[in-house]
Amino acid sequence: MKLFVQNYASQRYFHGFMMLSIACLFVASNYVIFTEIGPPLHWNGSLCWMYALMLLGFGISWVYAGVINKEYKKVKAEIDDSDQEVLQLQSKLKTLSRKEREVLNLILQSKSNQQICDELFISLSTLKSHINHIYQKLEVKKRQEVMALFG
Repeated sequence: MKLFVQNYASQRYFHGFMMLSIACLFVASNYVIFTEIGPPLHWNGSLCWMYALMLLGFGISWVYAGVINKEYKKVKAEIDDSDQEVLQLQSKLKTLSRKEREVLNLILQSKSNQQICDELFISLSTLKSHINHIYQKLEVKKRQEVMALFG
């Protein structure tokens, strides 16, 4: 879905412009038909069918552009929400000390407490203290929640 809104700056202008351009083309084509083509042909059957097909084409274009615009806004809102979540998580990570970040990295590698103690050369009680600080700062209660947060 991110590909749909990949180039946000140009997409924003395109979707805003698309509906307006369809409406302008419709008005211009009606002007041409009613002032230039219709009167000399005395609105014969072929011209009426051509006009009906033109109306159908513009109607389909208008509906399609509306659906695309609605989908674009929905995806953009989802991406904006996920960006906010990422920013909140980044701000929480900035509060971690260097050692807490090391412990978190090892937790995310699915290492046990004993493996983490052996790798960092710290006691089990020190590790538990670091883990409790990590849980408080990230606002989680279990290791599974930490894994899900970064999953």
